[in-house]
Amino acid sequence: MAALSLSAVRRQQHILPPSGQAAAAHLTLVARLPQQATSGIDEILADLRRRDPSHHYYPTDAIHVTIRNFDSMNDVDRSQLRAQLRHCIGSLRPFTLRARGLGVSPNSVFVQLFPEDRSLWELRRKLALPTRDSFHARAMDSSRVRDLLFRRLAFANLIRFSGPISLPFIREIARHRTTSFGGLCVEALELVQTDRLFSAAGTTTIDRMPLAR
Repeated sequence: MAALSLSAVRRQQHILPPSGQAAAAHLTLVARLPQQATSGIDEILADLRRRDPSHHYYPTDAIHVTIRNFDSMNDVDRSQLRAQLRHCIGSLRPFTLRARGLGVSPNSVFVQLFPEDRSLWELRRKLALPTRDSFHARAMDSSRVRDLLFRRLAFANLIRFSGPISLPFIREIARHRTTSFGGLCVEALELVQTDRLFSAAGTTTIDRMPLAR
C-alpha cells in the first residue's frame, strides 16, 4: 500500500500486458471461482470501477486462482500432459477456499484465498510429482524451492492497473483489507492456454477436469 501510494503521488503510469491470441503464451491449470459465490466481490469491483474506470477489471467468469503453471512444459505432448493431470485430479475431492481481504501487488488488486485444510497443498504436491517424473524436471532447483514456498498461497486477481492510480482509489481498496467474502468450493480445474489478462479473446480451454465426488 505504501509503495502504491508513492506511485500515486508520482503519477506513475501503469501499462497493461498484451492480450489476445498473439499473447496467449501461458499454459496454466486454473480454478475459476464459482460465479454464485462472488457477489460480494462483484459489488466492490463495481464500486471501484465507478471511482476509476480506466483500469482493467476482470469479468466475473474470468476470476480464477492459478493452481500450477506449465510454461516450462509448453513443448510437451499435450495428450500426455492431460492424461497425467486427469489421473491426478480425478483422485482428489472438491475443496473450499475462504476469500478474505483485498491485497495489492505493484500492478494489481487481488482477493486473498485461504484453504480450509491441506487439500490445495496436497493437490499442488501431487501435480508436481508426475510432471517432474515424466518430463525430467526442466525447472531449476530454485524453482522447486519457490514451488514449495507457494503451495499454500492462493489468490485471484481482480484488477490490473492501467494509467495512474489515485490516492482515494488506494484508500478505498485498503478499506477492504479484512472484508470476508465467504467460502468458495472448487469442484473442477481447467487446463488453459492464455494471456496474462486471462482475456476471453486470448484464453482457450484445453481440458476441464472435475474433482472426484
